[in-house]
Amino acid sequence: MENDHAIVDADRGRLQIPDASRLTALAFAVLVFYGGLRTILFTGQLPLLWPVLAAFLSIGFLWAVNRVRDPVTGLARIGFHAGLFAYFLSLPILFPETIEAGLPDSVHRTIGLMLLLTILGFEGGYKFKTSFWRVKKIIEPAGFLGPRQRRLAAICICAGLGTWFLTTVDYSIAADVSIWDVLFSMRGRVEGSIENPVTQFGIWSYILTGGLYLATSAAFLLLLDGTLRPKRKAPPAANLACWFVLTLSSLVGFLSGSRALFLYCFAPLAIAFWMRLSTARLRKPLRLLTIFSAAAVVIFVWFAMTSMRGGDVRNYEGSLEEIQPLETARGAFDIYSSSAVIVESFPDKIDYEYGRSLIPLVLGWFPRSLWPDKPYPFSIYSNTIRGETLEDRSASIAVGLPGEGYGNFGLPGCFIWGVLMGAACAVGDDFLKRFRPSEPLRLFLGASMCIWAAMIVRGGVPEMFYMGLPVNIFPILLSVAMKKMRRVGSDLRVRQMIEAPPVLTSQPGV
Repeated sequence: MENDHAIVDADRGRLQIPDASRLTALAFAVLVFYGGLRTILFTGQLPLLWPVLAAFLSIGFLWAVNRVRDPVTGLARIGFHAGLFAYFLSLPILFPETIEAGLPDSVHRTIGLMLLLTILGFEGGYKFKTSFWRVKKIIEPAGFLGPRQRRLAAICICAGLGTWFLTTVDYSIAADVSIWDVLFSMRGRVEGSIENPVTQFGIWSYILTGGLYLATSAAFLLLLDGTLRPKRKAPPAANLACWFVLTLSSLVGFLSGSRALFLYCFAPLAIAFWMRLSTARLRKPLRLLTIFSAAAVVIFVWFAMTSMRGGDVRNYEGSLEEIQPLETARGAFDIYSSSAVIVESFPDKIDYEYGRSLIPLVLGWFPRSLWPDKPYPFSIYSNTIRGETLEDRSASIAVGLPGEGYGNFGLPGCFIWGVLMGAACAVGDDFLKRFRPSEPLRLFLGASMCIWAAMIVRGGVPEMFYMGLPVNIFPILLSVAMKKMRRVGSDLRVRQMIEAPPVLTSQPGV
């Protein structure tokens, strides 16, 4: 155990990873204090009680409970709390005047209990999984890439970019539009395109599109492998190609019009910059600058995406003045008000689901053409409550993890959904313990799982689960292949040493 702790401490020192759990708790505490002070001074009202209580409960758990020695192996748990704070607590605490006016006190109380029960259920499920089903840790030193592994990573970059490009071309042919129209459509319908185009790849398009993440993870691995062993630097052309792939992935994430996809694609680029700056002479100021710069880029891009998506980005004629930050933030982060709609509708207007909303989560991969009556995700209720129909709806309106739990079993459902989410995040965090310390893909997967957990909390749960699945599946498969090649190479060297005949040497005086 002491050896395990020594390796983890060395890993943290090399990667310059702070105590992410307590750092997140401290950031939440500062935001709660600022929000309470702002609300009292500028609105003359007291902050909303229940969101503040939920925030303090989350801060307490992050600061003192279920903490892990290795910060990387706790990022999925941090993602849950970050998602809950961002999408349910940030606006009620920082800007309570933006919350839908006229909500009765009973609804605020119910939403508050939903959040508290979800947090308690999550931490209970997380603790139960980590206590009773422990994973065997790998505490071997980090294994660097050999020539065959670097060759495999290069092949994965080419194959990943190729499959992503083929799916894009396939869709442009099926829709009878140019490939540039597809790339710059920003989730909007391309003028003159065929409605409901049928691609040649069919259902496989979703999986093959994930080739972009395979290329991203392989480029990330190659780039950081050279950072972790500076004595053996990669050729400049290889580094430039890796930076190009990471930048291209971020650009594609922006053009997708999806805030979640952009985060998935931008995180590896930001982490790569962080790692490169870890070896610089002014590394601490530069790392702080990287944090603030990455946050500023994410905020600006999210605002721009909200204003521009729904049409061709090349035809956007707006200006920066038309970007309204508060309205954008309300549309993206105010899941608190969406939860109020669920509370007012279940079970008075709509019967509880009693677990049926888990069917799309478990069998979402099953083609609807083979199962026409397959239940739709729970988020469809938000559309129908607002008077929309399945055929004519704006988009899937997020209801959040607590809202889906409430729509299934009421307040006990929030606790149950929290337990399930906690156990799932514990599985993800435990999986990261199987990686060798300082292995780049472990950091890549940790960041992806953190974003994945936050987006699932925002909901709808099945949609966000399947959106994040290819982002994590491809780097996992890449890591399995790398470990297999390392193990085979190690066994081969041992076999050669055993089978090699002894070499007799003559020594003076013998």
